[in-house]
Amino acid sequence: MSDAARLARLRFSSKPSGMSYSHFNLSTMHRDEIRGELASAAAESAFAAAATYVEAVGGIKSGTISWSIVRLYYACYYCIKTMAIRNGAVPFNSGKEEMLYNARDNTFLRGGSSSHHWNWNAMRKVPALKALWFYSEDSETAYTELRTHREDVNYKHAFPDPEFHNCLSSHTNDLDKRIREYRDDTTFFYTYLGDHLALAYPTKMVFHLEQEMTGQGATLDGDKKAHLKSIWKMKGYCPFTG
Repeated sequence: MSDAARLARLRFSSKPSGMSYSHFNLSTMHRDEIRGELASAAAESAFAAAATYVEAVGGIKSGTISWSIVRLYYACYYCIKTMAIRNGAVPFNSGKEEMLYNARDNTFLRGGSSSHHWNWNAMRKVPALKALWFYSEDSETAYTELRTHREDVNYKHAFPDPEFHNCLSSHTNDLDKRIREYRDDTTFFYTYLGDHLALAYPTKMVFHLEQEMTGQGATLDGDKKAHLKSIWKMKGYCPFTG
């Protein structure tokens, strides 16, 4: 849990009993306290997104498909979390339920049913998130499908290694080429297709997150970039190392 999430949880715990969370607002001091932690929380989450994606791609290359499916899912989870934090929305667990604190307008929203089941409607109520494709209905559908793949691995052992499951099949087994195509797919042609989604959707998310952050002058620390480069198994550009 980031310091921003810890502070949001701490301040939310002071909500008077019986008061609706929709009517509870923080003082300017407490709000600014949380806002001061957003940059570091976003950087931490962005690195987690990049690292899990890089590890997943390496796993596919070496044939550990089941493990890679789980990592690809988590890469998307961290991308969605990072973009929310960068736009002032802090996911946190209150101790009883998942919540979302919008630091830009000082409001609390109900989060998902668990940390892995986002409340997409609540996110789309945050003005800064509403226009981002990360939180579109198409993205929600793709994320839900990828989460199902991840649950198939964890609970049903559905992907026998090293065979490619149909969610990772495509017209070519050239992994370097596929990643380039998914990354550069400006029309989102592959992103939501069932037989490409498991790799195309996380690839699009990770590289798009990097693009968004770079455009706002944000980058990872040099040691984190060096780590990503050291575990990148592909020929092309490693995300978040520019």
